Amino acid sequence: MTTLTQQTSAALDIVGVASSSYQQLDLIIDSRYSPHPFEEPVEPRHVRSLLQNYLAMSQAFPYLQAGAQKELIFNAMEHDQDVPVDVEITAVVGNYLCWDETGGHFTLSRHGVAGLPRILETRKTFHANHLRRDMERILGGHTPPRYSPATRDYLTELYAGLAHTSAIERCATMVAFELHAQRMISGLWTTLASVYRLEKDELSYFRIHVGGDDPAEPYHVALTCGMIERLVRPEQEAQFLKRFEARYADNIAWCRSVRELDDAGAALPS
Repeated sequence: MTTLTQQTSAALDIVGVASSSYQQLDLIIDSRYSPHPFEEPVEPRHVRSLLQNYLAMSQAFPYLQAGAQKELIFNAMEHDQDVPVDVEITAVVGNYLCWDETGGHFTLSRHGVAGLPRILETRKTFHANHLRRDMERILGGHTPPRYSPATRDYLTELYAGLAHTSAIERCATMVAFELHAQRMISGLWTTLASVYRLEKDELSYFRIHVGGDDPAEPYHVALTCGMIERLVRPEQEAQFLKRFEARYADNIAWCRSVRELDDAGAALPS
């Protein structure tokens, strides 16, 4: 089986993205934000709250990504302007991410156009609902999402970046979210399998994103990285890298915060 790194490299080739762009960002992550908080051991008593907040993030993401376009088209309407190419580019990548997260890509790739009606089976196809089933397996019984204050603040700030009128800010937000997601999901997958002594492939949400021979996340990374060459001019590279790192740090900070919640949603005493 190919590694996630090899799969990401192949996806970059498909999209036509220079691997140097990805490697530069990967170096920033490796040197300043590794290991990921979810790669570190998690005590079982903390897992429930962590996963509830994680489910809230997973559930909210496609709605935030889709809804962010409203701000951009209303801006064009207000100023009686055409929609610029940079908005089209972030929109088409964002639409693909939403399509995938709500089960569209998975359904069509496995069942073809004849399987299109299956997307209406949202409790089976939405990625967040794959996560629900994994959580039921791990925790036993129904466990709802938890929009704790930390998660609400994080998602509100994420939306602001996705909806920003600056193409640099939108691009940095999307690239940082997806590069972070790849490491976050991989780390949490390994940690949960270890804590609960499960075979990793029993957890479908994680397998869909970063497991098997053709997972989703490398394409998410490749497509968002593909925006860099189209939206970031050479003289804007330093600004982009600064905003990318700031957005990546926001993702890391949220992961650290939800690790520190007890089952009642309060921060654990230090």
